[in-house]
Amino acid sequence: MKRLIFDVDETICTTVNGDYKNSKPITSVIEKMWDYKQQGFEICLSTSRNMKTYSGNSGKIAANTLPILIEWLNKHNVPYDEIYIAKPWCGFEGFYVDDKAIRPDEFVNLSYEEIIKLTTKEQV
Repeated sequence: MKRLIFDVDETICTTVNGDYKNSKPITSVIEKMWDYKQQGFEICLSTSRNMKTYSGNSGKIAANTLPILIEWLNKHNVPYDEIYIAKPWCGFEGFYVDDKAIRPDEFVNLSYEEIIKLTTKEQV
């Protein structure tokens, strides 16, 4: 399976004070997303946008947040095949732990082979 999962905020865009309509695209990441898309990778977005605002109610997030996100993605020509909403929010003091995760700067600056080496568990 050739599939990449992306967070949205501070990964493909920067947002100030929750002003999602005016988020600024991170063009280096978006350009690299297109490179992978052209290589046959499926692009999935996963976001915790407005989880705090709507107390984790995915129906309200789908109704109120998703349309703004889709409009922004289309405006900035961001490739995607799927969007997952209501990703649990870790808060400002927490963070996500995942054995297959890389930072946006690693995504932009490393080759596919280098990324695979970083995210593949060594066989003992």
